Amino acid sequence: MVMSALLDIRYALRMLLKAPKFTAMTLLVLIGGLSISLFTFSFLYTTVYKELPIPEGDTARAIGIIINGKYRTLTAYEYLQVKDQMTSFAEFGVYDNREVRISQEDAGKSVMGTLVRKGFFEFSRTAPILGRVINEEDTKVGATPVAVIGYQIWQNDFGGDEKILDRTIMLDGQVTEIIGVMPQNYRFPDVAALWLPLSDDVFKASPRESESVYGYVRLHPNVDLQYAEQELGQAVNQVHQQNVELYDMAPREKSAKIQTFPMAKTGGDGAVIFAFLNGVSWMILLLACINVGNLLLARCLERHKETAIRAALGAKTTRLVSQLMWEGIIIASLGGILSLLLVGAVLDYTQIVLQSWLPNGGAFWWHYGMDAPTLLMGVGFTLITIVLSSFLPAWRAARQDINATLRDGTRGAQSKKASRLSKILVTTQIFLVAILMLIGAMSGFISYKFINLELGDNYHDVMTARILIPEKKYPEDEQQLTLLASIVERVESHPNVEGVVTGNWMGPSTVSIDGEEYANDLDKPQIDTIGVIGDMATTGVHLVAGRNLSNRDKLGYQYNVLISQSMAKRYWPGESPLGKSFKLKRGDVENHVFVVGVVTDRMNPSSLFSALDSADEIYVSGLQYVSPYQVIQYRITPNTQQPESIFYRAMFDTDRTIELVYPVEPAMKNRNMMRQMMRLLSKVTFGTGFFALFLALVGIYGLTANTIAQRTHEIGIRRAIGAKDAHVISMFLKQGGRQLAIGLGLALLFFSLLAYGFHSFTEEIVPLYFYFVLPVVVVFGLSVVVMAAIYLPTRNAVQMEPSSALRYE
Repeated sequence: MVMSALLDIRYALRMLLKAPKFTAMTLLVLIGGLSISLFTFSFLYTTVYKELPIPEGDTARAIGIIINGKYRTLTAYEYLQVKDQMTSFAEFGVYDNREVRISQEDAGKSVMGTLVRKGFFEFSRTAPILGRVINEEDTKVGATPVAVIGYQIWQNDFGGDEKILDRTIMLDGQVTEIIGVMPQNYRFPDVAALWLPLSDDVFKASPRESESVYGYVRLHPNVDLQYAEQELGQAVNQVHQQNVELYDMAPREKSAKIQTFPMAKTGGDGAVIFAFLNGVSWMILLLACINVGNLLLARCLERHKETAIRAALGAKTTRLVSQLMWEGIIIASLGGILSLLLVGAVLDYTQIVLQSWLPNGGAFWWHYGMDAPTLLMGVGFTLITIVLSSFLPAWRAARQDINATLRDGTRGAQSKKASRLSKILVTTQIFLVAILMLIGAMSGFISYKFINLELGDNYHDVMTARILIPEKKYPEDEQQLTLLASIVERVESHPNVEGVVTGNWMGPSTVSIDGEEYANDLDKPQIDTIGVIGDMATTGVHLVAGRNLSNRDKLGYQYNVLISQSMAKRYWPGESPLGKSFKLKRGDVENHVFVVGVVTDRMNPSSLFSALDSADEIYVSGLQYVSPYQVIQYRITPNTQQPESIFYRAMFDTDRTIELVYPVEPAMKNRNMMRQMMRLLSKVTFGTGFFALFLALVGIYGLTANTIAQRTHEIGIRRAIGAKDAHVISMFLKQGGRQLAIGLGLALLFFSLLAYGFHSFTEEIVPLYFYFVLPVVVVFGLSVVVMAAIYLPTRNAVQMEPSSALRYE
């Protein structure tokens, strides 16, 4: 048995070496399909499903609160009320994330800090390499400020000083004692560089003012996850419902979701993304397997009479299959090994790129590279490939009717079963390629549109800071406005600052236009509302009529607003909107507001991917609609050194207790990062589409050429009895056209269902006409490719002399 297998392997190797073009082409196709599928799996698995690289990381879970289908977090008040009720949890705690400014003489840097309480480090099963962790005494009001720092800060900022516990660090302008150092690569729960106490003060606020916090749990053994979710959800919802009336809170239903930390970071959508993208990559792999299977089947069919004779002489089916499939096993195995090497290199490069692209280097479990799951999946993909592209063609060729094959027609004729199988395979290829091209083109269109969005503003040389004014310290609106004015004044006084504006996106407000009648509140328009203080020309939104909002528009005075040009044209076409009035309702409060100015349109969350004038905007005075959360943007002169320090100094000189929600950064940073990612996505999408098209061309051409080669004798007979070359070519094109029509028809049906669902659940991200133009382009392009793949080998066959064709084997 072993000797027979060795002989079959030697024979297969000789056959492959005799056909180097065939071997190279099948390897290229296979490596491409395997690499795309394997890289997609490994990247998504690491991002979404990989266990946390901490002791007992497989049992660590994050808590999410679902409100109206959206993923949210707990509030500190809710945690305090329910933490002792939970019977499902062995461990239950909360933390919060915050950007922390490390001051170093006149300079500094921002890092991600995590505010924690007793039990946090015990939950992660990790002890410090120096000192201690945060305990209950550290979180009490008035306690000495302390911090546990990460290994990187210890090495980079303190040179790995062994006496670090005797030193202090300046955090957010406050001298802080260093009490511990965590091990290298420890950044739990996400990208933390240091850890601070989460003060008891946070849990004393009322339900209405309570801050949001992140929750973590570890379940008791044998506790069902769904039961734990139900228990927590009911407890949190009960707390909320009790406070709806007491504290005039918005009525809503709350439930709980307990997930792994990687899944929670995706907002709970990781499973959908994982399934969709892997589905696309597996279609590529299936297409590659079909192509390789087609080519190997063609070689098997070339030897089908030889196989029939062997079977007639007593060879067993298993031996025949073995003889026929070893070529495929060798190619698939070599392709699998080369794919693993290629994917390993690409994953290492991906790790380097993401570390440089993402702030804080990304989540600490994002270690992209060759690992056990990727290796196992690579072996699995290779085995699947062997079955689909090697075993099935060999089994199909070996299990034939010996008598029928030996009697089958003239030399080189193709059997009816082989012909039917070839048609099915070609139709399947056309279907898969059409689907991949349609999905890829849509993804590429979305990426291209995002990259080239007309935004209607100008954020070049603009810095952005997001702050949260402590309401306990500044409970009155006047106090908050005074504090904000002090910060703005200090920023504006810097010689390199050309302008400052503060803003707060308040979401949609219900509007009632004077003179219009509405059946109910649902008929009233919902218009995006932004609270601003200062001149919006700082960010490129310019006044086109009337005046800007000013210090005159303050508490106790008439409510005045600015509106976008789109709103002016929509509700007061052909006339000036200045002096017009309407009612603006937010929550239960409705105010009569008057239009004093019109500004240019700009892109906002409601008009994303649409025209600038597709969504309206209302700008209210931040002096009348006061919010503790503020986005402060200031324009600097070009080439200003350390522009973020301008804001940090102003903030620390005003009040060191102000919470910085995100680090001060260039306003264009996130936009540029998103555009770079979209460019990469666009390149990957189009590259995948072209590879799929290449697979289709190779597979269909190879299968058609083999089919025509087997029918060369038939072609010679047709030409010998007077058939014209054009008639013979037309016959083959018509046969291919039927397969093309079936494959494209099925693909268009599938795409129409996909497009309907996609269009229904999005705000016209893709314009309606694109759903009709795209199929036309894909159908035309794919038809040209397929018909060319049929025409070329047919033309070569009819150019052969009839006498040669009649003798063709």
